[in-house]
Amino acid sequence: TIKHYMQKQGEGAIDLETYFPGLKYSKCTGLLTKGKRKDVVVESYADSDTLRVWQGSEVTREATNITFTFFFIGEDRQSVYESFYDYIKNGQISYWDTKRKKEALLIFSDKSAPKEDVYKGSIPYILVDFKFQNLLGECKDKTL
Repeated sequence: TIKHYMQKQGEGAIDLETYFPGLKYSKCTGLLTKGKRKDVVVESYADSDTLRVWQGSEVTREATNITFTFFFIGEDRQSVYESFYDYIKNGQISYWDTKRKKEALLIFSDKSAPKEDVYKGSIPYILVDFKFQNLLGECKDKTL
């Protein structure tokens, strides 16, 4: 089974689905996106038919966007959603999972609004997208 972890700076890592009972990971988009390089300058001059290029000694990238979709399931779904929101709403957070073994340094950067709030039927749930920025512009390898 795949585990999904977050860790706020200065705190211990948490397994999301254990720490927030009823939270279920649905999907993630943008995790493996690599941002545009910021350490390259390309110039074109009229007296030359080639481009002049400068590259930094270390690759730096623009921040990228990552969106997580989570289900909040069960009778206590609203309070679990609120608790998760309180956890992510402030500060830098590292995210990684046991499948991809990549770590992102995130900051919550957008609004939070349920896409679906189903309260009838056999399994009541809330479905929410959470949009973050990956501050490093790419994920780093994570040793587990």
